Amino acid sequence: MRGNIRFCGFTVLLLLVVSSSNIVAEDESNNWYTEGGNSVLLEQYTATWCDVCAQIDPWVSNFADDRGSRLVRIALHDPLEDPLGSIISSERLSIHSNSMELAPSFWFDSNNEIKGAVDSVDLDRALLNSEGVRDSDTIISISGTESFDTDSMNLKVNLFNIDNSSNSQVSIFLLAEVIIDKSQATNGITTHEDVAVGYMNMEIDTNLTIEEVTSETNFNMRFTNISMTRNIDSFEVNLDFSLENQNFEDYSIVVAHEKTVDGQRSTLGAVSLSLDNSQDSNGINVIFPLIIICLVSTVILFKDRFL
Repeated sequence: MRGNIRFCGFTVLLLLVVSSSNIVAEDESNNWYTEGGNSVLLEQYTATWCDVCAQIDPWVSNFADDRGSRLVRIALHDPLEDPLGSIISSERLSIHSNSMELAPSFWFDSNNEIKGAVDSVDLDRALLNSEGVRDSDTIISISGTESFDTDSMNLKVNLFNIDNSSNSQVSIFLLAEVIIDKSQATNGITTHEDVAVGYMNMEIDTNLTIEEVTSETNFNMRFTNISMTRNIDSFEVNLDFSLENQNFEDYSIVVAHEKTVDGQRSTLGAVSLSLDNSQDSNGINVIFPLIIICLVSTVILFKDRFL
């Protein structure tokens, strides 16, 4: 009996030691990384003066969160009479006819338009339809590194598996949770999530030679030091954005590979990166299960000594 107690106690002690070492080994610097491409891009036209939006926006944000990597929401506020509106909304909505005719309005991968009051069934149906239309997904990775000297972040975006890049572009969004004063909240909602506060797009130039660099953008707001390089198996985009006296936790980055043919835009791949949690311990997390397996195996092999 005492031997069993000693054996169990030794096992628990080993697990505690390993857990402690995992915490200590974490890198304290702020670095972020994600990779994906299968997300559907949900763009929503909304407004602080819209009473229907006040009822819908809170649960739509939760709806997107609950779908995980399947869906990325971007809130495009009215650029005319909304304090959260900007030229970004005008740029993104310009491809749709009568896009600001009714709020709220929704587009999934720039298609599957839905206008007015909706419920989760409507959105789920459009999401499934958009997922079914995708032939293949462009693989996209985003890595971010904080610059302490300039109070900014450097982003590196790579696009792989680009089968059809002609007439296509990389679109990069900077999203934030924004709180407005009650005096500006005509519909009573003061906290707004997924607001597009930064945006740029660049044409993917298939004429670039390997390692050739370009810095030509079609549209840019909030980003600096932009460049695109063609590599052997990918296109790489480097750019910076400043914090403007806000915390990284307030932001998320969305990258989409989009194609426009005859005035119709479609999404070939999209991914998002939330900056509210840094990915410092990726390497440790991969090794951690292996260490556990080795230690448990050792305990089992030598357990007779404790019994």
